[in-house]
Amino acid sequence: MNTAIIDLQYLPDITWFKKYITYKTVFIEQHENFVKSTNRNRCAIAGPNGKQILSIPLDGGRDHRQAYTQVPIAYTQSWQSAHWHAIQTAYGSTPFFEHYAYRLHPFYQQPYPLLFNYNLQLLQVVIKMLKLDTQLHFTETYTKQPEGIADLRSGRGAQPDVALPVYYQVFDNKNGFISNLSIIDLIFHVGPQAKDYLMNLNHVDRQI
Repeated sequence: MNTAIIDLQYLPDITWFKKYITYKTVFIEQHENFVKSTNRNRCAIAGPNGKQILSIPLDGGRDHRQAYTQVPIAYTQSWQSAHWHAIQTAYGSTPFFEHYAYRLHPFYQQPYPLLFNYNLQLLQVVIKMLKLDTQLHFTETYTKQPEGIADLRSGRGAQPDVALPVYYQVFDNKNGFISNLSIIDLIFHVGPQAKDYLMNLNHVDRQI
C-alpha cells in the first residue's frame, strides 16, 4: 500500500511526519468537519519549563459540525506574537534556529483568515525545509472508510505519548528528553539530519 490519507494539523508532531514519509502519495483530508480537542489547532514544544502547548484561538471553530476548511482564526488576542515569543524562548539557542526561523517567522506576522489554509501553507514550508519527496494531494470527497488507502486520520481527544529515540534538546538537563513534540523541535535541534531521523524511525519499524 503506497497511498495514505491524513488529517491536517498545526505544525504536526514527529510521528505525523513519520507516517507521512512512509507513503509515496498522501492525501490531506479537506472535507471533514472540524474536530475539536485535537492537534488541528495546537502543537507542543519544549520550553524552559517543560512541555508547552501552543493553541490557535478559533472564531466559532468549536462547533464540530463546521467544515474544517471554513473555520476562521480569531484575532481578539495577540496569539501570533505569543506563539513566536514562545518559539524563540524555546529554540533561540538551538544549533539551527537561525538557519530555519526566518522561514517560519512570516506566519506569525500577518493574519490568515482560515485555519486550514494557515496550517497548509505552514506545512508546505516545513516539507520544503525537510526536503521530503512524498507527493501531496487533497481528497475530493469525504469517505469514512476508504478502501485501498491507509487511513491515518486522527480521531478525537489527546493522542497517547510516544517514545522516540533521544536527540539533544537544549533544556534536557533540566526537564529530561521530551518525546514526540512538534516537528520544529527536531528541525531546530538537528537541522539537516531531521529527515534522516525520520527515515530511521521507519527503518526500525520494518525490522521489528
